[in-house]
Amino acid sequence: MRVLLAALRCGKGEIEANLASHLRVVAEARSAGCDLAIFPEMSLTGSADPGTHPGRLIGLDHPAVARLASESGDGLAICFGIAERDAAGAPRITQLFAAGGEITGLQRKRHLGHGEDAFIRATGSTVIEHAGARLGIAICAESGHDDPFDTARAAGARLLIFPAAPGLYGRRTDERSWREGHAWWESCGLADARRHAARLGVWIALAGQAGSTADEDFPGLAAVVGPDGTVAGRLPDWRPGTLIADIPV
Repeated sequence: MRVLLAALRCGKGEIEANLASHLRVVAEARSAGCDLAIFPEMSLTGSADPGTHPGRLIGLDHPAVARLASESGDGLAICFGIAERDAAGAPRITQLFAAGGEITGLQRKRHLGHGEDAFIRATGSTVIEHAGARLGIAICAESGHDDPFDTARAAGARLLIFPAAPGLYGRRTDERSWREGHAWWESCGLADARRHAARLGVWIALAGQAGSTADEDFPGLAAVVGPDGTVAGRLPDWRPGTLIADIPV
């Protein structure tokens, strides 16, 4: 499976600008013959706090969701994230999977991270079939828990999609502070991915938010981890970018 992983700047509430960035990356994935394009957690909406900015949450019926989903097809699937207001009005962190021009699957976040108390914790796990393989999804802070990975592997997943948006404490003001923030995420998020990959014998594909937003900075990083826990490919630093990898699932 040829996969494109995007470490992307995702402006908070900047849906039109974020959509445009997604469409450019999807066009790159299509040109490269990819089967799957993976975007970070809450990539389309940007990271949102329902307590302070409830208007930044969107429903599954939002036009930008439909527009991005419509770009899937001809063998290319798209996995992207939103801060969701579900049909019952509850705030969720949701990763969507689009294929054939429509949303075909989703995974809502089951284990919330620091500062996400205003969201509702989900239950239940989804395994998605695409390009002859079974795929699971574990979202950001879920990497600190075994069950999202164990459940997906037990259901036959050979690739775990790991979208993330780990906000950094304090603003990044120079290269040294960016390096420190990036190193922190390597020591927890990437280290967690390596641990889960090795203990379960699965591939893990990590795509994280990158760069500065209005009030928060993100450490980037896109990486592919093999079933032995080895990093098979990655972006070099905290800057936005894309990584294309062939994953034998």
